[in-house]
Amino acid sequence: MFYAHTRDGAPENEWEPLEDHLRKVAEGGEDFAGAAGFADAFGAGAWGRLLGLWHDLGKYSAEFQARLRWEKASGPAARSAPRVDHSTAGARHAVNQLGEEIGRLLAYCIAGHHGGLLDNVDPTGGGAGLVTRLENQEATRRITAAPQAILEQRRPDPPFKLAGAEAAFQLSVFCRMLYSCLVDADYLATEAWMNGDRTAARVRPPVTMHELRDALSAYLTQRYAHVPDSPVNRSRAAVLEACRSAAEWQPGLFSLTVPTGGGKTLSSLTFALEHATRHGLRRVIYAIPFTCIVEQNARVFREALAQCGPGVILEHHSNLDPDDDTLEARLAAENWDAPIVVTTNVQLFESLFASKPARCRKLHRIPRSVIVLDEAQALPVELLKPTLAMLTELCRNYGCTVVLCTATQPAIQERLNFPAGLNGVREIVPDTESLFARLRRVNVQQLGLLADEALATRLGQHKQVLCIVNTRGHAANLFELLRGQEVAGAFHLSTRMCAAHRSSVLNAIRRRLLAGAPCRVVSTQLIEAGVDIDFPVVYRAPAGLDSIAQAAGRCNREGRLQHGEVFLFDTQVPPFRELRPAADVAAEVRSCHSDPLSLEAIEHYFRLHYWQRGNALDQYEIMKYFTKGRHGWHFQFREAARDYRFIRDTQVHVVVPYGRRGCALLEKLRSGRGHPDRMLLRQLQRYCVGVYEHELAALHSSGAVSAGPTGLWLLDNPAAYDRYLGLRMGDIPYAPGDLYV
Repeated sequence: MFYAHTRDGAPENEWEPLEDHLRKVAEGGEDFAGAAGFADAFGAGAWGRLLGLWHDLGKYSAEFQARLRWEKASGPAARSAPRVDHSTAGARHAVNQLGEEIGRLLAYCIAGHHGGLLDNVDPTGGGAGLVTRLENQEATRRITAAPQAILEQRRPDPPFKLAGAEAAFQLSVFCRMLYSCLVDADYLATEAWMNGDRTAARVRPPVTMHELRDALSAYLTQRYAHVPDSPVNRSRAAVLEACRSAAEWQPGLFSLTVPTGGGKTLSSLTFALEHATRHGLRRVIYAIPFTCIVEQNARVFREALAQCGPGVILEHHSNLDPDDDTLEARLAAENWDAPIVVTTNVQLFESLFASKPARCRKLHRIPRSVIVLDEAQALPVELLKPTLAMLTELCRNYGCTVVLCTATQPAIQERLNFPAGLNGVREIVPDTESLFARLRRVNVQQLGLLADEALATRLGQHKQVLCIVNTRGHAANLFELLRGQEVAGAFHLSTRMCAAHRSSVLNAIRRRLLAGAPCRVVSTQLIEAGVDIDFPVVYRAPAGLDSIAQAAGRCNREGRLQHGEVFLFDTQVPPFRELRPAADVAAEVRSCHSDPLSLEAIEHYFRLHYWQRGNALDQYEIMKYFTKGRHGWHFQFREAARDYRFIRDTQVHVVVPYGRRGCALLEKLRSGRGHPDRMLLRQLQRYCVGVYEHELAALHSSGAVSAGPTGLWLLDNPAAYDRYLGLRMGDIPYAPGDLYV
């Protein structure tokens, strides 16, 4: 007898037979579909079945079986011993049985089903590449004991036609999707054998897209029955009706171009659920640039779909409130087994280019989904070409519908001077020009250069005003000038403040705005996207026109005034390096257009910012990692995953003593022994401030912080955390490159 897994406290005759495990991973069990069932979603069930049957063929070796028995006898001491390679055998068998073209695709998946998808050739010149692994002739000779019924399988047919020059990229995506099916099925099958309680906790709500659509429709009917008649609300109703009508169109690429405040959140959900119901799609995935919008949208969706019960909406992001971090939610986040997933662009797109099992595991849930990209214009320009290629492929061969939601279309659609753009995008709103005119609620004035002292004086003269600048240092300095005037209702917002602090300040701001009380806010751009807040006057420092449009969306949002006032000013504080190209292009466009928010100005802006960037749209040359070479399909999965990153300047986290809760958690962390538990770490996330390495070094040298567990740093000097500004950096200069995310 050959075994796949042992079980604690069980004799050998109660271990899991290897053939049983292979068939469960291939074909599923009582609680999961298996790799074949997962791959059926994109027409590749036969491929998934082969992966399940062959992934652990190396366990038929005498060496692996001896290792299992030795591990059982040795207990914890066995963990330090060298592992037995059991994945190369199945990879070699796939190539031998099916040939280079087909077999190599399966070999990538099988060889990496524990450690991650391999590069075809090790870029360091070592032996970690797939080519080297497949040269191991001995691996195949070890599997002669495997049943012939498992070894001898028919060659599967490709589920789609290759598109010429794009064939290599297409097959790399196919390979990663197959890999997702295998690793998720393997995880689930192993979990079912070894941890039945965990399997039982994977309870998916028995709710259909049809039921979700009907619940949302009922909610909207009740909501709009009590909404006062106004031009803004009539326009929002027109957007909603356009989304319902367009839902019957065939799956593919859509755009939803709605000015900020036009009600696109619930309207886009209406489109997604109606479209999924009509076309048999499986789930809705919302991808959003900023975690604050993820949290806000998830709250809106939960309220709208409350009658469908818990577990319908999965939030997957780093700032999840620990009160929502249940075991069921954590399990669903592993493989996105939920009807509605609300996540970040980072999580979605970096997973689509990932190589590690944990990041790839959920990918097979994406085929036949409605993917809504909120603030689509926020996709990184330097990664735009591979990102748009991925979206095209998801629609072309995986049955997805992609909705580009933004107030600043057209940004990423194909045109004569932008061949890398998306082709065949259909606009949901029939007359966007008219809609923008009806929802125009602000006047824009350009003030030119303003010194901080003069700007602070102007801010103090407004009863309610929002000023948005580009760096945390500039926001802190400007707020100090404003506070020096001793005006009432002065507030500061930046990510020098922990998330709990920012939430508290935002709540105070909303109360003062509703009460008509004085409220003067200086903020970094964290307030621009997704924060539902309404000022009569907004000031904006130099930025891209998409950011300026977002800032304008915080002004007269509900249309209570005939027109709000938006003032654009220049400053001697330069934008940080990531924002500077967009700000420079916007400055050029602003010099040519009296109204920088007109559709003509937006068109001009994107022509310069996106469409004329050429090779800069794939700055890190991601597409070069997927080619056809002398060893067959040449995919450098690990190199691509390393280089495809939305955020490149990493930060470390300092735990701060904000409020009673923050002080208590910090003390609990200090007094604990060993590694803090998961719940404490999740609770601490709302009391952390991100800093860069040079800032950390200065804080550490001054004695303000000390090292804590799991890479955290602890603020030892409470005076370094200001009740208004958050973490103070003392005499440390604010670098022009400091970020707010």
